[in-house]
Amino acid sequence: MLLPRPLRERLAADGWQVTPGRARNRQEAADPLFGDRLVCPACTAGLDKQMATAQRRHDAALARPRIKTLDLAKRLSPGWQLAQREGDAELERWLVEHEGTVHGQVNRYLRVNKTFSPGWEAHFIAGPAFYRLEAISSCAHRPNSSFLWSGRDLAAWGIATRPHHQAPRPAWTTRTRKTA
Repeated sequence: MLLPRPLRERLAADGWQVTPGRARNRQEAADPLFGDRLVCPACTAGLDKQMATAQRRHDAALARPRIKTLDLAKRLSPGWQLAQREGDAELERWLVEHEGTVHGQVNRYLRVNKTFSPGWEAHFIAGPAFYRLEAISSCAHRPNSSFLWSGRDLAAWGIATRPHHQAPRPAWTTRTRKTA
């Protein structure tokens, strides 16, 4: 339901988080599907505390010492590198960093039967979480695989550049084809 403007303003002044909805029909005062959203002050404080805890955990995980690094300056641009932390080698996971800042991670896809696929997943960082980056069609592991990249460095390139879905493969990639 859409609230009257004076009530919205009073609730906002009392510390409530008010996200206004919009009326479907301008003559209608209520919107049963997309009304105003209210969050109480105590709930907002609880969410802030949860987000801060998640961010601290995320930062602590990223701060673990690196045991192996690979320079991607020739393929991407100066400052880009892949780094592995303790325990990442068994999971075939690499952090994608640019001048010391982590931008994402790439790892081999782990199947249900606990074997690794030859395809690579790319995850970019947004806040205290990693989100999967879809593979562009020219770099996909298989034609119908929307989330597996065909190579580790290509997945890192995807995190670094966030290309459009129909973008061509980068010039430094090689794809060998069998000739008949």
